[in-house]
Amino acid sequence: MLIRRFKLADLPRVMQIERASFGPDSYSASTFLAHVFRDRKGLFVAEGSEGQIVGYALVRVGLGWIGAKRGGITSIAVSPAHRRQGIGRALFRQALDHLREHRVEEADLEVNVANRAAQSLYESVGFHRSRLLPNYYGPSRDGLRMVLDLRAAPAAESAGDREEKRV
Repeated sequence: MLIRRFKLADLPRVMQIERASFGPDSYSASTFLAHVFRDRKGLFVAEGSEGQIVGYALVRVGLGWIGAKRGGITSIAVSPAHRRQGIGRALFRQALDHLREHRVEEADLEVNVANRAAQSLYESVGFHRSRLLPNYYGPSRDGLRMVLDLRAAPAAESAGDREEKRV
């Protein structure tokens, strides 16, 4: 597996993964492009052994109101056929590395309260539950805000311990 920066030619496959992962709650292509044009370096893709894109991570960086640099994971997904192979975890590590490189102090994300698998992944890298977001995903579909203090969280393992990465 190879993790690299997004190229415009990747958009159709990223959108396929997005729709397969999130169905009617999927972001549109224009939403992805708006994020990419705001921060060209904040979208990563994972390529499988045959060069096909099998997952992506969309990361945002911004300044908080009180001067603390904030950022987070806007979206992360792996093709259903390639899940449970460590791809999501590798993309997540890349996203956190990106945030650290930009001196982000606190990272956040939102997740559906019903998505226990994603919550478990996020908790395994140090995120904790911050607050409930009633009706965040629509009527009777609550979200959960999770946060990670990157100043206190240990960095990912050294590059020598990772799968191949090109960014």
